[in-house]
Amino acid sequence: MTRKDQSKSKSKNKKKYKNLSCPSCKSENIIKRGFRKTENRGKIQRYSCKNCGFRFVKDEGFLRMRNSSQRITLCLDLFFRGISTRKIQEHLQAFYSKNASWVSIYSWVIKYPK
Repeated sequence: MTRKDQSKSKSKNKKKYKNLSCPSCKSENIIKRGFRKTENRGKIQRYSCKNCGFRFVKDEGFLRMRNSSQRITLCLDLFFRGISTRKIQEHLQAFYSKNASWVSIYSWVIKYPK
């Protein structure tokens, strides 16, 4: 690999994290720092700031939710088609082992509007 190729690969790595910045100090000087394993979402990439040492994960809109993003979007889709939250809960109970209550479904509707 020539020096020109190495510099291209380094610039690609910098562009990869361009939209990502540290939530603590707003620096873009970050590196990958392992994974966080969750039951519903699997492995989530963890990042670390080189300036302040703060460790964080990328917010994809469903941060700190106990249910998967597919299940939440399914519930929202059913709700906006006119199905009640209790009927959605019954639907989840039939197809998924861990069930969400109708109150959780309603809170998702409030949190993620159209």
